[in-house]
Amino acid sequence: MATIEGLWNQNLKGKLPRSEGDSLTKAQQQAVAVLLQEWSSLCIKMYLDKILRSENRTDLQKEVEKVRWQINYKGKDFLGAVRVQEIDVWLTNPESGLVLAVDPKHFQSSSSLDKNWKNGHNDLVAFSSNMHERFPLCAVGAIISFPEWTASSTTLKQMHSICGRSVPRERTQDCFGKFEGFGLAVYDSSGSLIWPSSFKEDSHLRPSHAFESLAEALYVRTIALL
Repeated sequence: MATIEGLWNQNLKGKLPRSEGDSLTKAQQQAVAVLLQEWSSLCIKMYLDKILRSENRTDLQKEVEKVRWQINYKGKDFLGAVRVQEIDVWLTNPESGLVLAVDPKHFQSSSSLDKNWKNGHNDLVAFSSNMHERFPLCAVGAIISFPEWTASSTTLKQMHSICGRSVPRERTQDCFGKFEGFGLAVYDSSGSLIWPSSFKEDSHLRPSHAFESLAEALYVRTIALL
């Protein structure tokens, strides 16, 4: 059975920087961004399939295989409550509108992470607010990915604390700026996905928890009602 680690290895492991001095070109960065989007879509689909099997919904398993229920990972513009927003990972159809919107971000160096992660997080909160105000049932998610050597222990602590306040959003009347799923995808010098020892083991920010929560919200709010 597929795992998020296995999907990560298939999609991303050989394409990532191996050290601080191993800089990706602009083209390589763009390729990694697309692969991160694809990985996110595959992980959500994996957890959605697991939910359908556990609920014994073979009827819905056939339904979600149709083109109109495929999770897309190529960016597309959507009109939110206050502005047009490009969404990297999304699912929409004529009956339900926008039901899934996920924005993965990748930082490849210490300087990039230090300078940009807080602004990146603020941008993600604005993204969630913009989408939720217009589509309150939408499962909105975010992933911040970076190599372990780019973050000091202080930065890791700050990231876990600040990003952790953004989840969970379990009810549709909850704060628009929160997320149904938010994950920190950290990898080591071999390109393998890891979970820093300073992070809580049962954290909502584990990628597995983020993707499972997004799939659960997508199922309960939309697909189970088909």
